Amino acid sequence: MRYISTLLLALLTVAMVTSPSSAFEWRNTIVLEEDGMSWSYEEEYSGEDVGVYRSYADKNIGNNDGHISAWELMKLDHRVRNRLYGSLEKELDVMFNGSAKNVHAFDVDAEISRSVLGSTDKADIINNRYFVTYTFEKNFFEMGENVSFDGEANTDFTITMPEGVEIIDTEGINSRFIETVDNRTILSGRFGVEGLITVEFSKRDV
Repeated sequence: MRYISTLLLALLTVAMVTSPSSAFEWRNTIVLEEDGMSWSYEEEYSGEDVGVYRSYADKNIGNNDGHISAWELMKLDHRVRNRLYGSLEKELDVMFNGSAKNVHAFDVDAEISRSVLGSTDKADIINNRYFVTYTFEKNFFEMGENVSFDGEANTDFTITMPEGVEIIDTEGINSRFIETVDNRTILSGRFGVEGLITVEFSKRDV
């Protein structure tokens, strides 16, 4: 999923009034197993973006009374889940050898922060999280020689590879860091300007 404005328009319903800034942070946590993977997204609003987020939700999802109530929060949560699932039906954001034909989005979930509740003038920090679980038709090591992640440009990520993976090469990463913990390779850094990471891998010799 690429470009924050497009992502928020599709998933968060506030893209038309918010933009990347020091008051907005987006983090990606990806965990791969041999039979599937999870990708969790965490967004944080602070400063002026908090008011923009609440006001847009109140006017476009709620009753525009300057207050976010429980039913409006539930409606926002439902809207986000549906749009996230709909966007993944159109195009998956993980591919092996450039194809997503053996990858399936299995489950979609969201946690909209309860701090959204209350007056739209509140300045509390908002932390929302979104989760997608994928399944693979084949074992990870049979899916291909490289895996790509279509993410948001210039956002932080951590990718935990399946046990036994050796990373051969990477593309599209800024500030790359690789470490091995309990025989699992962990790759971290930032998505580059294109928002596409490709990791070439092999199975480590025992």
